Formats: sequence, structure tokens, C-alpha cells
Amino acid sequence: MTYAQDAAVNHGKQWHGYKLVESRTNRRYTDEDAVIKAAKAAGYHDIFKHSLIPITEMEKLMGKKTFAEVLGAFVEKPQGKPTLVPASDKRPAITSTGAENDFTEFKGD
Repeated sequence: MTYAQDAAVNHGKQWHGYKLVESRTNRRYTDEDAVIKAAKAAGYHDIFKHSLIPITEMEKLMGKKTFAEVLGAFVEKPQGKPTLVPASDKRPAITSTGAENDFTEFKGD
């Protein structure tokens, strides 16, 4: 499977019955200091363990709506890396891979 995934990701190889999709990722805080300030300003003080509590726990503490209002600007969900999965997987297929697809030729004015 490693060979097949490498060929699909880096060389555009397509395998019958499989497709490339983004892997799953976890949300993360983009600026922990800003999250601490914003949460404390909103009246939340039990936000630490030995470090800032995880995003899912913070969302449960505040509720989804308040979390989005208070901390939404400080949370990102990075793009997943391409991974090869059966065609039946519900995630949408990636249409372009490889560096040659990331650049276009400049033709001037």
C-alpha cells in the first residue's frame, strides 16, 4: 500500500477502485496566549490542566456557539495530507497532486 500511495501522491498514478482524499486532522489553537486572554475575558477560568485544555473540551465547556464567537478566530483545521482509500470512502477525491500541478507557466504580458 505504501508504494501505491506514493505513486498516487507523487506521480499522479490512479488505481482502479481507489482514490486520493485528504487525511483527517485535528483542530489546534493558532495563538494560545490570545485564547487564554479571550476565554478569561469571557469569564472562563478553569481552562488549564498542565497546559491549555484541548479544543474539544473547551468547546464543551463554553458550548459550540460561544466557543465559535470567543475563540473561533484562534482555531484552525490544517489541510490533510493525501491518502489512498477505497473508492467507496465518503470523502471527495483530490483532483490535483504533485508539484507540477501547483505551478503554472508565466507567459508574460
